[in-house]
Amino acid sequence: MPTTPENLQNVAPQQSMPEMDVLEAIKTKRGEGKKPQMNAIEVITKAMQSQLPQGMTMDTFMRKLATLLKQPDHKLIQIGNTVFLVKMVDPTTAEFHTFSAEGDSNLLRNYLAGAKTLKQQGIKKAISFADNPEFVNIAQKSGLPVKIGQSTKVMGGVAKPVYTFELEL
Repeated sequence: MPTTPENLQNVAPQQSMPEMDVLEAIKTKRGEGKKPQMNAIEVITKAMQSQLPQGMTMDTFMRKLATLLKQPDHKLIQIGNTVFLVKMVDPTTAEFHTFSAEGDSNLLRNYLAGAKTLKQQGIKKAISFADNPEFVNIAQKSGLPVKIGQSTKVMGGVAKPVYTFELEL
């Protein structure tokens, strides 16, 4: 008996389309999506690759960082793929520096979580400085009462103009 289209059975195996979260794909392309969790060394290495002072190797930088972390007033706080190097200036004031492998929106979220963490630890004031103007935008977008100023700091043996940040927690 010949088969006609009316009595043909679908004999090809059904292939399911892979599920794709379009919004997540867009966020990932922008650098805002879910990224695999990196460890602190990976985050710091990625963040510092293009920012090392001239003549300094990553190995030298990591050795200096390890020496700092042996001091009881220096700690690392990791939130997502952002690492904060925190130095206790006094019992209620902390200086922090940021290493991040995040896009701007995730970095902003991590800053907010970092501020909350410092506050939970009894810190009343957080201070920092950066030579990158992108950090000014992040501070302004945070909605936190960050005082932004300008100063000069010696970085890598060279005096550079920097932005200063002060946050009352």
